[in-house]
Amino acid sequence: MSSSSQTTTAAEDDEDTSLAGQHSRLASVVRPLSHSVVPAYSVGALFLASLLIPAPAHRAGAHIAPFLQRLGFGSTFSLAGYALSCGDERNGSGIATSTSLLYLMFHLRKSLRAPRNPASVALTTGVLATMALYGSEYFLLQPF
Repeated sequence: MSSSSQTTTAAEDDEDTSLAGQHSRLASVVRPLSHSVVPAYSVGALFLASLLIPAPAHRAGAHIAPFLQRLGFGSTFSLAGYALSCGDERNGSGIATSTSLLYLMFHLRKSLRAPRNPASVALTTGVLATMALYGSEYFLLQPF
């Protein structure tokens, strides 16, 4: 191999726009966060903390998930965090992703429609971030 071809290869590696290069950059940014239990436990704690808000404190006409659903989603996100803490990244990210998609399917449009409930918007924002983080790990980075 000549030195000119080695120089070209090094320059191409710096500006790699191929799918494999993008995949490795995505993995280097997302993977440490998606193997962490902090996002799953944080969203679970947010759901469980929202249980403490009394019903009269919610705005009239504003949407928030029912009490038992918030309890269930909070428990399921905590279960995803537990799976991640045991070293099971595939199932932990899968549980968090599926729970996020289920919550968004039922509550995304209602929670963003006026009048908005700040607690509902906070839950939806946390779930969207969790879905993006663990979903990219589950669907893009893990081999099947």
